Amino acid sequence: MDRMQRGYFRLAAENTYLKLKRQEFQAWVGKILEMSLPDDYENIRLTQGDGGLDGIIISRSAIVAVNAPRDQSASTLITKIESDFESGRKTLSDRDVEMKGFIFVHNDEGLTKDVGPKLMALRNNNEGIDVECWSFERIWRELEKLSVIQLEEMFGPGPTDENVARLQMPAIREVVEHLSSIEADAPPTGAIEIPDPEKLEHNSLNTFNQDLLRAGRSKHGLVIEYLEGVTDIRAGEAIAEGFRRKYAACRESQMASDDIFGSLWDFAGGSHFTTPTQHAAVTAVLSYYFHSCDIFENLPEST
Repeated sequence: MDRMQRGYFRLAAENTYLKLKRQEFQAWVGKILEMSLPDDYENIRLTQGDGGLDGIIISRSAIVAVNAPRDQSASTLITKIESDFESGRKTLSDRDVEMKGFIFVHNDEGLTKDVGPKLMALRNNNEGIDVECWSFERIWRELEKLSVIQLEEMFGPGPTDENVARLQMPAIREVVEHLSSIEADAPPTGAIEIPDPEKLEHNSLNTFNQDLLRAGRSKHGLVIEYLEGVTDIRAGEAIAEGFRRKYAACRESQMASDDIFGSLWDFAGGSHFTTPTQHAAVTAVLSYYFHSCDIFENLPEST
């Protein structure tokens, strides 16, 4: 797996992680663990009588409780965690099995100040039981165990460095025309500013997203060539304005840099297109606008 593929799979995984809710998220986590822990993880059927268990890691005598809690109050979520913990322990105890681990998996962007201490209390007050809280980074560690074939089963075929190297004008045209159809009515604004070359690091993007942008940068020439050849000279700036407005909305929502990047990837057509060549073109176009207009932050001027 090359850097382009790895970056794509990481981005696709995080976008999926943030979007899924309730039973869809539970099923997604279960599928990942079934593949990453073959013969060791058992998914529990989605029923109301699951005994507080969404899954079991056999070798660890650990239960897995999955929740997508964004629309829940802190008190409701704490009650759910307590219920899953006690129900899971009782379910195993009734079958003469001692619970030695409790893994709470969630897809919230950040648990509230009340939920974290509850998990700490469960850990401190139940000697011999490992209590863990998994968010995206821990799920990604399981995804990294999978083969390219398994990752493609989860997220579709990922673009490779070779796809970028062989990128041609038709794929760039497809992405730009997609963006133009979205931003046809966007008003033109002022001139584009050229950012500092250290913009990647300044915005604290993870290495996976940085790799995607660097790969796409090698094809900026194709994007420029296409934009210079279009009949409507305002098309490129209209797209830039669309990126700016999307970025501003994400910033207003206080999204983290990598989550903003994921939203801009979708905006550029990441969820619309399906083939590796198309995704290579999305990368090139997004990279071009990242480096050539006011999305993300430039380095502050030195004083």
